[in-house]
Amino acid sequence: MEDTMSSYSFSHQFYQRWTCAPEPIRAAITQELKDITTLLQSDTPFESFEFQTHDLDAHIDELYENHEAEQAIAKAIADKQEQARAAAEQQHVEEAQKIKAAEDAKLKEEAKLKEETKLREEAEAAQKEQEKNAAIAADKNNDKSVVAVETNAANNANSSIPNNSEKNNTQSVATENPTPNYKTISEHANAVEDNTVDNDSSVKNDSAIKAINDKASTAIKLALKDAKLSTTHQELIRELEVQIDDYLSEQMMLMSENLKSWLRAEVIQNLSDQDKPQTNKES
Repeated sequence: MEDTMSSYSFSHQFYQRWTCAPEPIRAAITQELKDITTLLQSDTPFESFEFQTHDLDAHIDELYENHEAEQAIAKAIADKQEQARAAAEQQHVEEAQKIKAAEDAKLKEEAKLKEETKLREEAEAAQKEQEKNAAIAADKNNDKSVVAVETNAANNANSSIPNNSEKNNTQSVATENPTPNYKTISEHANAVEDNTVDNDSSVKNDSAIKAINDKASTAIKLALKDAKLSTTHQELIRELEVQIDDYLSEQMMLMSENLKSWLRAEVIQNLSDQDKPQTNKES
């Protein structure tokens, strides 16, 4: 019997099934084989021998059921763990997506704010540039108005103030002729009568000139009212006013001296004419 068993070879399928069988089942089968080997011994009493497993088939079925149950429990635990792992991974992915979405929204908002700030700064810069250009244009207009006022004032002052050559000529004539060309009252009256027509024309011309001067004065007053004069311009106007005052004062003094000289000459001439007849009578 031993020789027969030792010469027996198991098939390849049996070997695969045996190695794939659970350990408790292989142990039960091995124990069953050991009991059979023990029973086959010559010194083993057949009547009193008992197998350790009374029903090998039922025992193997029970072992398979236990193994399947254990496998089901292990699979359930593994599935649960896999589900937990997948849920954790999904949660991690969702949290990462939320974080990324929040960062993207933040970056988008920052870019939007940056763009709005840039547009606002550009608009403010354009407005400031426009205001600056408007101020420059206004200053240029004011400067033109001031120049026009100064030109009008200078022209009016030049038309009123004689030049130094005329003034010097008048003074030189007065110096070369210290004795005035005296006229009698009657001669002076005739001269005045002869000049009446000329005086009428002069009056008309003076009226026209006065009207022009009044208009120019009004224009100057309006220009001065609207213009903003600088300190330099104000000093220039004051100098012109002082020159006009000096000229008028000098002319008034010269006129006064001329009138006094003429009056003195007329009186002397009349007195001389009155003394001549008395001298002739006495002689």
